[in-house]
Amino acid sequence: MVTLGHKDGSIEKVSLTRITQLVKGYKTHTVIGGEFAVVSDEEEIAFKTLLGSCVAIIFYDRLQKIKGMNHFLLPTTNNSNEDMKYGLYSVEAMLNEMYKMGCRKENMAVKISGGADIVNVNISAKSIGHRNVEFATDFCGAEGFRILSNHTRGTEGRVILLTNRFETFIKSVQGSTSSEVAIQEKKLQSEISVRKPAISEYVSGTGIFDIDEKNAVEQEMEIELF
Repeated sequence: MVTLGHKDGSIEKVSLTRITQLVKGYKTHTVIGGEFAVVSDEEEIAFKTLLGSCVAIIFYDRLQKIKGMNHFLLPTTNNSNEDMKYGLYSVEAMLNEMYKMGCRKENMAVKISGGADIVNVNISAKSIGHRNVEFATDFCGAEGFRILSNHTRGTEGRVILLTNRFETFIKSVQGSTSSEVAIQEKKLQSEISVRKPAISEYVSGTGIFDIDEKNAVEQEMEIELF
């Protein structure tokens, strides 16, 4: 079973039969914006996500061999209707699910990725990407989690693939996918600049793993580990 947290705040257990896409030989679940996912290595399930200014915090318990990945859009919110789009709510909800499965903080390591400046919209002294990475780093430091590695900031979107044993593949996105990320970034930053609720999601861009392009992407994902 895979534990999923959704953008509306709900959490569900998903049967492995619902996960059919293959990447690098693994059945693979796409973690979209405002979602988290947790699974044991024994299930042979990988997680992937597409990040622009958003950030993924990735946890792994080396003894239980359980991994978790979230994908949040903003660090925190003053809105009482908190959900998984916000880093603080997302990471705490994800960790609670991992602890229920037997994970312990002292056995867990962390990787952080994302937080790019895809478009230049001057909405604050710090960009959304900067604030997201800062939150992730500060949260892990305050809670005593060891950050094993990070791949953050810059000006390009990233595709992340998390497999067993905490192997994490990363690829910068280009071409049509990069353009899609830029469009989503502009929408997200415009919403924030006028103080509307952030509702933009990274969904369509994860299509770079669709069947027609799967083989090419699997080869590209070999480029870098972090």
